Amino acid sequence: MIHQCLWLILVLSSQRATNVECFSCPFPLEITNRSNHHTSRIGKSLKQLNTRTNNKDDDNNMIELSTSLDSDSDANQIRFRGRVTYDGSGFRGWQVQSRGRTCQGVLEQALSLRFNRTVKIVGAGRTDAGVHARGQAFHFDLYPDEVITSKGGGNDDPLIDGYHESFCQQLQRSLNRLLEQDIRVYNIMRAPLRVSSQTIGFLNNDPSSKNDIEQEWHAIIDATKKLYTYRISLNPHAITCYPLQRYTRVHIDGDIDPEYLQRILRHYEGEHDFRAFAGAIEVNLRKDGLEHKNTVRTVYSVDLIDEGQDGHYRIEILLKGALYKMVRNMVGTALDVCKGKLSEEAMLQMLHHYKDDGSDEENVQFSRKDNKCKPAPPEGLTLEKVYYDDDGF
Repeated sequence: MIHQCLWLILVLSSQRATNVECFSCPFPLEITNRSNHHTSRIGKSLKQLNTRTNNKDDDNNMIELSTSLDSDSDANQIRFRGRVTYDGSGFRGWQVQSRGRTCQGVLEQALSLRFNRTVKIVGAGRTDAGVHARGQAFHFDLYPDEVITSKGGGNDDPLIDGYHESFCQQLQRSLNRLLEQDIRVYNIMRAPLRVSSQTIGFLNNDPSSKNDIEQEWHAIIDATKKLYTYRISLNPHAITCYPLQRYTRVHIDGDIDPEYLQRILRHYEGEHDFRAFAGAIEVNLRKDGLEHKNTVRTVYSVDLIDEGQDGHYRIEILLKGALYKMVRNMVGTALDVCKGKLSEEAMLQMLHHYKDDGSDEENVQFSRKDNKCKPAPPEGLTLEKVYYDDDGF
């Protein structure tokens, strides 16, 4: 009799577990194997993400983290990508944090609300608190049965590109309704497959043999370059910053010669070790248990553009990738050189890592602590665009 009662309790418990009444929804939520698998996958991903929540490192760590998240993704999922523009004044940066409003956080909340489950996104790069973006890129994965439109009919095949166009338009509209007015998504589309060459020499003992394989498009790995702008106003035409632009432009006190500033900025062009222009390198190395980090980056061009009114200028920086706070430190250091707070020679020594003091040391490793210049304020910086090989994005 006792065994029969225990058996009856187990049966009733299993039946109740298949339908859970949700107070926020008017209908029961069916728990499937997929949702259980997804919950465990998200739990593991969140655990990985939380270990780096306060690790504001460069793009290499982002690639490592996002690749680990992608490795947990379901092979049956469909990858989508999009652009996002935001006013960074009301955000504590891009990356999800334990406290505060972030760009990644509100996008994931909107997607999770839309699909009634946790949806994670991967952004092309991190921006600091107060930094803006016009063409930030991101990607996310959905299940085929989630890719549906409101049209109905018999031709709703989620594997057809035309179907995806209709779905992406509807998804873009619904997300923008859920988001607040200081952040908007656009250009949502299905992500293409990318072709990469993989060595298959281990099969035929020929290390030169390569095979082209198709892989999922990745917002970080497939990025080819990034364009940043920093907006400033200079004396004597601008004696202060206009109140309407106080969150998007920084007024520079003191007399600065624009031609001299352009010459100083040009020193950054090329491939350099930007260790002295990156923040928190040593701290993040200790957090990750690493001994060395590659701090060499390539800057394609740096231009100072006269916007033609009231002493307004725009610094355009086109580069391959940036270290944490690298762009703001570049601008801040160049401005201090123009103000006479730092000599041009001292800046070049930190950029090229040498000392001109008659010593026998040819190569000197400068770090951020050797650069006493403060980073430029965040509100003047905007991530204008992340570039990819395909022009349609």
